[in-house]
Amino acid sequence: MARLAAEKKSYPIEMSLQGKHHCISIGKGVIIALGTPSHVSLKISDTHDSISVFPCDEDDVMAFRVPTKLLTDHKCVMRINSKRFILGIMKTNNLDTGRTYTLSGEYLKEKNAAVFSLVNGITLRALRTESTQ
Repeated sequence: MARLAAEKKSYPIEMSLQGKHHCISIGKGVIIALGTPSHVSLKISDTHDSISVFPCDEDDVMAFRVPTKLLTDHKCVMRINSKRFILGIMKTNNLDTGRTYTLSGEYLKEKNAAVFSLVNGITLRALRTESTQ
């Protein structure tokens, strides 16, 4: 029941590259658009200017399990940790490896994939400032 409610809620197709923490966070909207697969894979384009996320089998080489509670627990997130992968993507695209970037993507129905440009649609996440008292 909660899963159906999550699927009906509108989530943006986004992911974030977190250089400081060496991880990628994949948004719930991506997983919903892909049809809520149990596993997803990532592919970087040959020109290193985009990342694709698509459903795959659990035995694929680059398979990452989607958390089972992702759509039912609002605190649950999907993160992929890989220092070499994240730093490689960020350095290749001249992104500051100490910052977090949010990527807005689009769902391509014919390929059943979410595609994120590393050139356009990148937003530097604002740093949270602590209020002084």
